[in-house]
Amino acid sequence: MIVLRLATGIREHFPQRVSEWVLTGAILGWAAVLSGDGNTFANAPSFSELARMADEDTWAVICLVVGLLRLTALVINGTFRAFPYSPHMRGLASFAACIFWGQVALGMMLAWLNHGAAGTGMVIYLAAMAQDAWNLFRAWADVGASQQARVVKRDEPGL
Repeated sequence: MIVLRLATGIREHFPQRVSEWVLTGAILGWAAVLSGDGNTFANAPSFSELARMADEDTWAVICLVVGLLRLTALVINGTFRAFPYSPHMRGLASFAACIFWGQVALGMMLAWLNHGAAGTGMVIYLAAMAQDAWNLFRAWADVGASQQARVVKRDEPGL
């Protein structure tokens, strides 16, 4: 019963949340690669500045936390109507992902400026950050709509 309910909730909201799902997969993929390889930063000069900020295990944990927060919000989103905070969770996850993608892009830009280690990844990670900024905007619009719906429902006669 709960599995069917979760599947239905995900299916109903998937078209509106597809970019959130894709970027969730990307950040969880980052977590898997960084925790499994151990030499990702050492093998790519464009990651030299990220390695100076933190080691791969730390980045992997950050990715895992942000990815699981977003995954939880997306699974809950619309599935449990009595829980009105899924857009808040989606917004928080998008904000955290914006910071993550921005740090990756910044690290690559610094590697390019400081070491001549240019990488096309900088452009892709800036695009991911921009998409998550849009996801953040949409989540907070949903927060406003959710709050407005609760106010209208509370003000209805007989309730």
